[in-house]
Amino acid sequence: MMNSQSFSWKKLEIEKDLHFFNELVKASPEWSKEECVPEQLETYLSNYSMYNGVWQVWELDGDLVGICYVLEWSPSNEKPWLGTILIHPSFRGQGFAKKIIAMIGEELKARGHKALFAACPSNQSSWLLFLGKCGFEQYKFEIDDQTSQQYILTVKPI
Repeated sequence: MMNSQSFSWKKLEIEKDLHFFNELVKASPEWSKEECVPEQLETYLSNYSMYNGVWQVWELDGDLVGICYVLEWSPSNEKPWLGTILIHPSFRGQGFAKKIIAMIGEELKARGHKALFAACPSNQSSWLLFLGKCGFEQYKFEIDDQTSQQYILTVKPI
């Protein structure tokens, strides 16, 4: 069983953590299809730099568990958003993603936020089910004007 003292995050450092992120992308074909292939990962990361969010690398007793992206202030609604969350295959199914989301929620709540948002391509039903199990509720359907991609927007009270 994990505990909060041994489970923590650090800010992603490209030089040190890109290999791990590549591993996660290769082990996550659905995510890779929606977001980017391993060869485009550095460009993908640089595209997020304008948002001032944080790429977090999660560790358990020194073992790399997963990576996520958190944006405390989104230009779309001025609220916090959870972007990507990927867990290494050897840690999947053990509650780590749910724990990450809970810990992010605790940090945001301590800073005065009341909700965490996430969006998901509407065709990714397994992702939507996962978000639901983590306490997110569907609240809006949206179509990206540039790509025509359909998204389900969700919110989780914190």
